[in-house]
Amino acid sequence: MAGQINQPIVIIDPSKQRVQKRDAVHMNITAALAVANMVKSTFGPSGRDKMLIDAAGDVAITNDGETILRKIDVQHPSAKTIVAVATTQEKEAGDGTTAAVMFAGELLKKAGKLIDMGVHPTTIVAGYKLAEVKSQEIISELATDVTRDNADLLQSIASTAMVGKLHDGSDLAPLCVQAVQAIEDGTVDVFNDIRIQKSVGKRIEDTELLTGVVIDKSRVNDAMPKHVENARIALLTSNIEYRKFGVMPGGKSKEKVKITSSDQLKGFYDGEETAIKSDIDGLYNIGANVVFTTKSITESSQGYLIKRGMLGVARVRDADLEAISRATGATILSNIVDVEERDLGTAGLVEEKGSEDEELMYITGCKNPQTVSIVAHGGTEHVVDTVEGALNDALRVVADAVEDGVITAGGGACEIELSLRLREYAATIGGKEQLAVSAFADALETIPYTLADNAGFDPEDMLTALKSRHVDGSISSGIDVYSGEVADMYERGVIEPLRVKTQSMKSATDAVVMILKVDDILAAERKELTPKPGQAPRDYDRF
Repeated sequence: MAGQINQPIVIIDPSKQRVQKRDAVHMNITAALAVANMVKSTFGPSGRDKMLIDAAGDVAITNDGETILRKIDVQHPSAKTIVAVATTQEKEAGDGTTAAVMFAGELLKKAGKLIDMGVHPTTIVAGYKLAEVKSQEIISELATDVTRDNADLLQSIASTAMVGKLHDGSDLAPLCVQAVQAIEDGTVDVFNDIRIQKSVGKRIEDTELLTGVVIDKSRVNDAMPKHVENARIALLTSNIEYRKFGVMPGGKSKEKVKITSSDQLKGFYDGEETAIKSDIDGLYNIGANVVFTTKSITESSQGYLIKRGMLGVARVRDADLEAISRATGATILSNIVDVEERDLGTAGLVEEKGSEDEELMYITGCKNPQTVSIVAHGGTEHVVDTVEGALNDALRVVADAVEDGVITAGGGACEIELSLRLREYAATIGGKEQLAVSAFADALETIPYTLADNAGFDPEDMLTALKSRHVDGSISSGIDVYSGEVADMYERGVIEPLRVKTQSMKSATDAVVMILKVDDILAAERKELTPKPGQAPRDYDRF
């Protein structure tokens, strides 16, 4: 009995890989830092691009941190946590992803040094949380108010967001501001309210803003009018086709028809033809001259539309149909016979434009549209993709500024002021938490340091000059990466929404706290289960 009691009880298989305590923390920090350092060189107006090649051989060239991290294959859990920082930052603020990832990496780097000095991770976590809360308080004091009507400031915000992706975004910044201002509601849903349609073949400067919708579709028949003024628009989710006489569109009839003669067959077809003619005549009689449908328009139906001088567009995407509805006020219906005059939308002009290879349908001149469109032009597909990414970022930050009504200076001005004030705050805290608060303050300096470094200037000299200016009271001074000077960022037009800064600190701190709390890494056993017939193979964790 005693022999049985003295036998060891195996809880965890000793043959499985396991890393504990300080080694586990350092392993996580190393993995997370590798991801942060990957995007560091892309930061700022002078940042470099990354070339991404997928399994199919397709090439993407970008310096957008969120895009880079989303497309690379990250395996380590801590590295994935840093990738999540970029994803969250993009979702909540629309810009500042690279800065958030860099800051998270620097916080982990500083934490690793504190751990080597004997500071417990729990103490570091407590200090980082104190610093983040204090930073949010300080940065709110540094913010400046902005209104929807202040076009100059909003254009500076848009230009700041685009400058790292386009050599000069000054031509596109006014379009972004006008697009946001065109949406009358207080909250601007950039993804639904402002649509970006790409078009290859023109210059970037030809990019245009339209009060309406542009979709990647053309007329179903070249005999239809290419443009329709004073358009009255019907929106459908059903086919426009022959139907059995007396049966509703989309309806099914179980009644069998027995044909015994050619005259009876002809009468049957005449009934179907009469039905579709009646449907299209019904649209015409209530004033409709344009029809969009998510389904098909048969050749015979096209013929009747042509006779009535109506323009028809088929196979429209659901999202496009909804956008047309928001822009024109049209009601989306499932049956053609249900369309009434009150269901029709209005537009000043519906017009097909573009080359044979790339035809676009413009629905413009809409009154009080809830959706506007930007047609992004560029000489090549890669250029157009770059323009689209820059426009998305600019629209998001302008929308942030309009919704929140507060902005702050860019160029590292905000981070340096925070760093100086946090050091003063750290001196008021007892215990080792003040070491973590000071480390948080040091980590903030990575933003202006990297800006100067990527621009080719001596980062140490630039930081010294920047700190000196802030000590003298110039809290909006930052780094002008073009001249290498320390200057007032409001005067230079380098401005960012406050939300970008606050979300960046919050996302980075939360991710770092999560990583620092891990002190044990276990490699779980995985068992491959034999799939049943018709099932794809999968791995299942066995705990």
